[in-house]
Amino acid sequence: MHHHLRAGIPAALVLTLAFATGCGPAGESDGAKKEAATAGASASPSASASPSPTATDNGIATLKPAQIFARARAATASARYVRLRGQVEDGEKYKIDFRFEGKTKVTGSMRQGSERVGLTVIGKVVYLSGNDRFWKSVGGKGAAQLFSGKYVKTTTGDADFRDLAAFANKTTLLNEAVKSGRGWRKEGAGKVGDVPTVVLSDSAGDKIQIATQGPPYVLLMEGGREDRLEYVEYGQPVTVKAPPAGSVIDSALLD
Repeated sequence: MHHHLRAGIPAALVLTLAFATGCGPAGESDGAKKEAATAGASASPSASASPSPTATDNGIATLKPAQIFARARAATASARYVRLRGQVEDGEKYKIDFRFEGKTKVTGSMRQGSERVGLTVIGKVVYLSGNDRFWKSVGGKGAAQLFSGKYVKTTTGDADFRDLAAFANKTTLLNEAVKSGRGWRKEGAGKVGDVPTVVLSDSAGDKIQIATQGPPYVLLMEGGREDRLEYVEYGQPVTVKAPPAGSVIDSALLD
């Protein structure tokens, strides 16, 4: 049972990742619930970070679409703190909510229906958790009993979990989300909350909105009627933490 479970965990997560990054942009919030942080992340309470009222125009709206996207990708990748949340639909609705600290730390969760998977990446170490419904779908009642309230520890170098490494890098995830987008064109000005944006679209109809004040951050990506991905809370400090040692199960024990 353990070998089957070990193989089933990454398969379920990679399926969700495929929907979250391969079907185009996403992003409706699943709520700012504490359980969205897998092993744990503490953040200072504040509204979604955005350019300040005194921020000046950054000039990207005058550039060519490819240049706009390149600068937006670089600015988003360089942000020390940002939250990525969204929703995609492909027969089923999948929700994601992740908080990034620096370049190699991230914590958050993915949901599909009543199943929830938690993921925390700290450097090359990965911690996986799930609610009982998820573990039951992967390995039956025995798995739900064994892993309830626990975290499975592995690494980004583990062949079974290698694809999860994308979640530890904002740039990788952004690249995956838009790799099918070609022929970007400008659609004009837009607005996300109170922040003015320039709107880009591709031949598939996917859209991306980029801040035209302050750093040219990616703020919103949309694809179709249900797919939506938001980059919010730029600059809001968050500390990604490993779970308590007593609640961790080494994946090597599942062999």
